[in-house]
Amino acid sequence: MAVINRLLPVLALASRALAQCSNSGTLTIASSADASQLASCSTYSGSVAIETGLAVPKDSNGHQQLEVTTVKRITGNLTVTDAISLSSLSFDSLQSVGGFELGGLTVLSELSMPALTQVNQLNFTALPALQTLNFGSTGITRAESVLITNTGLSTLMGINNLQQIDIFNVNNNQALQNISLQVTSITQSLNIEANDGYQTGLTTSFPMLETALNMTFRNCSSISLPALANVTEDLGFYGNTFETFAAPNLTSAGGLIFVDNTALTNISLPQLTSINATYQIANNTMLTQINGFTKLSIVKGALDFSGNFTDVELPALTQVQGAFNMQTSGKFDCSAFDELDDNKVIRGDYVCSGSETKPGGAGTKPSGTSSGSSASGTSSAGQFQANLPAVMGGTSLVAGLLQLIL
Repeated sequence: MAVINRLLPVLALASRALAQCSNSGTLTIASSADASQLASCSTYSGSVAIETGLAVPKDSNGHQQLEVTTVKRITGNLTVTDAISLSSLSFDSLQSVGGFELGGLTVLSELSMPALTQVNQLNFTALPALQTLNFGSTGITRAESVLITNTGLSTLMGINNLQQIDIFNVNNNQALQNISLQVTSITQSLNIEANDGYQTGLTTSFPMLETALNMTFRNCSSISLPALANVTEDLGFYGNTFETFAAPNLTSAGGLIFVDNTALTNISLPQLTSINATYQIANNTMLTQINGFTKLSIVKGALDFSGNFTDVELPALTQVQGAFNMQTSGKFDCSAFDELDDNKVIRGDYVCSGSETKPGGAGTKPSGTSSGSSASGTSSAGQFQANLPAVMGGTSLVAGLLQLIL
């Protein structure tokens, strides 16, 4: 009985401690005392939110600092939004967290989590004063999704050692000049756009990336994808300023799109054999030769080229299942593609025209015909669509001649 009596207070204390370290709802930190409660836990089972009107002392600038020690793991989310006076946030022992959201923290300039290596979702928005991430020497190596938008970050050191990610979206970070990640696969989507204030353009490097589901690049000055082998859906480049693009190991892509890359002069994809959706090259004003697709054999969607190119070489092409549109303002010889159309390599509607004043995309008609232009169409039954008025006119002429003979 004496032993039981001694154990009861210990069990009660443990029960209270356990209750302090778990919450089916969300623990709200509104003061330093609340932060101390969290600091008493090694693992906190639940979510944590820092109050907008945080009641901690302010410095001479009217700014607040919050430091939370000891806690190593938060199983739920850590959310800090609209705490407009918070300038410094530190979790010195935190190693993993479910979701990590920072938003609307207009004066936050210091973020210190030197032990953090794992986060499920990282969502940073509207952090104009935050220039660097202090996630320690290793940084975050595991994450499901990353969204970083409208921040003052000049570097992504701290998440650059990610090995695999589902979603990576970095946009509208005016000071950001470089992204270099060690990921080997992107299982859902990558979107990079409108960073570096449209000045010199963002440089990007993914030296280990081999597979991706969907990738979109906008406003980049260079893109390095040396190991990329397969993109299941679209690989798209829009409004970038790089002069050359090469993916030496890419063998297949869903859709492949180059649009409005005004400095682009060369594309090299020497191992690419198949494109499973749209293949579009449009309005790349400096691109006069398209000859870097020496092994491309099959395009399962539409092939849609428009611009001012003078030479297109697709020597291995055996099948285009969708429409074929090739319109250019340059002097262009369509004879090689006319032959492909005649040989039924091209299954959809066929348009090829050079010396166009306004070369258009798929679905548009050439403004006129010249020595280097041709167009044809097929009905749903696969029959050539003749010009009915012209046929009728020819019939009338024959009828008139017969009347004179008779």
